[in-house]
Amino acid sequence: MSRKKGAARKKGDAVSHQVVAKHEDGTKKQAHRNIVAEFAAYFGKEEKLENWQRLCLDLGICDEISSITKCRKGLRRVWVNIYDFLDAKAKGDPVPRFGSQRALAEYTIKTRRIYPKKAAKEGGPVRELLAHIFRN
Repeated sequence: MSRKKGAARKKGDAVSHQVVAKHEDGTKKQAHRNIVAEFAAYFGKEEKLENWQRLCLDLGICDEISSITKCRKGLRRVWVNIYDFLDAKAKGDPVPRFGSQRALAEYTIKTRRIYPKKAAKEGGPVRELLAHIFRN
């Protein structure tokens, strides 16, 4: 699906991007701001059940997701790189998932596609998706 030049982006639309360790100006900080803004544009307001349901469906969680609590529980069983998730959504591709937290951690460290931990709001959707990747 493509938009006309200058057309407003709708909530849930993702933006394809080439993720690099640093932004064009050479700062990781700007690259982090970009990915945080991109996820916020995709997700929308945290208190809306339909946003949580869309995230679960986009991640292939087909369980009953009739509440935010059920969505949160479903997300705890999913190991996905947030950068890869946004890229896949932008391209219309299936979202790559990992079989374990360890597999996700190894991939994330190797590719340096690390979502900034400080940007994860307590209790928000990113918080549910973040894995502890620097554990032994």
